[in-house]
Amino acid sequence: MATPDRFDWTSAEADLHRVVDLNDARRQRQPDGWTADIDDERDDLGDDPIPVDPPDDTPAAAATWAAAAATRQPIVPAWLRSKAEAATLARWVVGHYTHVGAYHLIRLPLYAGRLALRAPRGAVRTVGGTARWVSDAEGLPVRLAAVRREDAQEYLRLSRQRDGRVRLRTLVLLATLTFGTAAVFILLVATPRWAWYATLAALVGALGLIGSSPDKPLLDVAAVKPRVRKLTADVLMRAFLAAGLCKPDNPLTFPMPIMRDGPGWRAVIDLPYGTKADTAIKKRTDLAAGLDLDEVQVWPERVRGSAGSARRLALWVADEDPYAKPSGLWPLIAKGTVDVFEPFPFGEDQRGRPVRLLLMFTSLLIGAIPRMGKTFAARLPALACALDPLVELHIYDGKGGQDWRAFEPIAHRIGFGVRDEVVLGLVEDLRALVADMNRRYDTIATLPADICPESKVTRAIAQRRSLKLLPVLVSIDEFQRYSGHAVYGDEIVALLTELCKVGPSVGIMISLATQKPDGKAVPTDLRDNIGTRFALKTMTWQSSEAVLGAGSYTAGQDSSRFQRAHKGVGILLGADDSGSVEEAVTVRTNRTPLADIDTVIRRARALREAAGTITGHAAGEHAAGADGPAGSLLDDILTVVPATEPKAWSETVAARLAELRPDVYGGWKPEQVAAALKPYGIPVGRQVWGTDPATGEKANRKGIHRDDIAAAVTARNERRRAA
Repeated sequence: MATPDRFDWTSAEADLHRVVDLNDARRQRQPDGWTADIDDERDDLGDDPIPVDPPDDTPAAAATWAAAAATRQPIVPAWLRSKAEAATLARWVVGHYTHVGAYHLIRLPLYAGRLALRAPRGAVRTVGGTARWVSDAEGLPVRLAAVRREDAQEYLRLSRQRDGRVRLRTLVLLATLTFGTAAVFILLVATPRWAWYATLAALVGALGLIGSSPDKPLLDVAAVKPRVRKLTADVLMRAFLAAGLCKPDNPLTFPMPIMRDGPGWRAVIDLPYGTKADTAIKKRTDLAAGLDLDEVQVWPERVRGSAGSARRLALWVADEDPYAKPSGLWPLIAKGTVDVFEPFPFGEDQRGRPVRLLLMFTSLLIGAIPRMGKTFAARLPALACALDPLVELHIYDGKGGQDWRAFEPIAHRIGFGVRDEVVLGLVEDLRALVADMNRRYDTIATLPADICPESKVTRAIAQRRSLKLLPVLVSIDEFQRYSGHAVYGDEIVALLTELCKVGPSVGIMISLATQKPDGKAVPTDLRDNIGTRFALKTMTWQSSEAVLGAGSYTAGQDSSRFQRAHKGVGILLGADDSGSVEEAVTVRTNRTPLADIDTVIRRARALREAAGTITGHAAGEHAAGADGPAGSLLDDILTVVPATEPKAWSETVAARLAELRPDVYGGWKPEQVAAALKPYGIPVGRQVWGTDPATGEKANRKGIHRDDIAAAVTARNERRRAA
C-alpha cells in the first residue's frame, strides 16, 4: 500500500509565523475583474486609516473645555459676594437664635420642675447601673452559655475573669464613696450656704437628665424644623425609579457632585438615553412623592447650552417652602432708572435669584383669583415704564379705588371704574392708538436701513422727538369689566387685539390684568396674540390654561396648585422670549407697598419734567370726548372763571365745567375737581367768600384762586416750548 505523505510540522510552524500581505491575499482570492477596482478604491482612500473619533486638539474639543470651564462653581459662596444676601443671612441668624433663647429662658422654671420630678428615677437608674457594673452583669450571658455547653474549662476561666473584675470595681466604688463622703463633709463645713444649694441643684439636674426618657425630651421645641431632605445618589435613584424615569439596569448618572445651593440641595442628573428631561419636569409631583416631600420644595429644570443635553436635568430641592416667606421689596423703589428697551426687575425665583422681565416688543397678560397679588404684579411693569421718561402711560383701572391713583401725576391718559365716560374715554384712546400705530409704521417705512435695520423702534429712534415714536404702555387692570361692557366691550377687545398683533414693533406695549381669566373675559384671538403670560393662583387648571395657553397643563405648568399663602407667586411664560411652556419659570414678584409707590412716582415725575415728557392728563389735558377733540382742564377752568372773578367755589367750577363740556365733565362734583387739580399742586381747599345763587346769602366755602390756575398754565406752556 502506498503510505500517505508525512505532515511537515516545521513548514507549518514557519507558515504560522510568516507575515502575510493582505492585499496580495485578497487578489489571489478574488476574480481578476475585481482586482483593479479594489486597487482603485484603495488608492482613493489612501493608505492611512480614517480616524472615527476626532483628536483632542480639534475646535470641538476646545469648545468642550470652554463649556466645562463655564460650568465651574464659584469659589466664594453667593451670600459672601452679595451684601444683601449676607445681611439677610445675618438677620435670620440673629432673629432665630434670639427667639430660641427667649423661648427657653422663659421656660426655665418648667424645665427645673421636670428635672426635679425625674431625679428620683435618675437616682434609681444610677444605683441599678452601678450595681450591674460592679457585679459584671454584662458578662453573665457569656458565662451562662458556657454552662449550657457544659464547657467546664471555659466556665472556670470566665469565672476567674469575673472575680477579678468584681474585686477591682468594688475597690473603685469604695474609693469613690470615700472621696465623695469627704467632699460632702468639706462642702457642709467649709463652704457657704449658696454652694450647698448650687451643688444640690447640679446633683438634681444630673439625676433628672439620667431619669429622662427619649419620648419625653426635657426641652420644648422652640421652632419647628422644616422637613429637610438631604439629597444622595441613593435617595435620587429611589425617587426616579418610583416616577418611572429610570430602571435598575439602566440607572441615573451624575456628571457632577450633589452639593448645597442656597437654602437647598442641587443635583445635576443625566437620565438614561432616550429619556427626556422635559418628561421628568412634567412628573414633578411624582418626583416629590418619591422624595417624600411637598412638591413646592422640588424644582426640576433643563440644563441648557453646551453644558446640557435633552436628557440632562438640574434638580433643586428646597429645605422648606421657598414661598412661605414674603418677597423682597422692588430694588428700584429708592433709586435707579429704567431703560424700557432692556429687562427690568420683576421678582425672584424659588432659589432667590432675580428674575427680569422685558416688556418692550411684547404684551403681557396677568390672571389670578382676587387677593393673590394680581394688581401688585400689574403695577411693576407700569412702575418700570414710569422710570423711563420716554414712555407714555395710559392707565385704566376697572375697579377704581386707590390702587392706581398714584399714577395720575405722570399718566398721559388715566381712568377709574366703568362709568360711561371712562369707558368711552378708553375706546377713544384705543382708536387713537390704532391710528397712531398705522402712522408709526408709515414713519418707520421712510427711515433708512442704517437707522432702522429691523423695521422696529429702537431707543435711538424713540429719542428723536420729531418722529413721534415714543414708547407707549397701555395698562388695564380688572380688564374683564371693560371687555364685558354691554356697548363697547367687543370694540375694546377688537382694538386691543389689533394693537397686540402689530403694535409691539412700533413701541406700543399692552398689559392686561384680570381676575376672571376665561375665554369670555379675554377672548382667544386676543390672548393668542399676547406673548408674555403671568398666572398667579387660580382655582382650576382650566383657568390656568386660559392664562398660560393650551398645553401648559400637560407640560406641568398649573397655577391652581399654588397655595393661598403664596401671594404674589405665579408662573411666568415668555419672559425669555422663547414662548415655550417648558421654559416657564415660577416667580415671586417684588413687593411695592402704596407708600413706596408714591416715592417712585415722585421720582418719575421729576425725570419727566427734566425730559419735557409731561403730557396729557399729567399736563392738565383731558381725554377726547365723543363730540370733539381733546382740550385742557386748566384752559377750561380759565374759560369758566373769567379774569373779573379772581376766586370761585369748587362746586361753582364743577357746574360751569359740566355746562361747558357735558360729555367730559358731566356729573363732576367738587371732589372730582380737587382730584383733577391735585397733580399740579394747585390748592383747592382755600376758603372763598361768595354768594349762593339759590339763596343770595354770603357764605365761606372751599374753592380755587384763578391766579393759581393761570400760573399752572404758564408753567405748562413753557415746558411745551422747551420740548
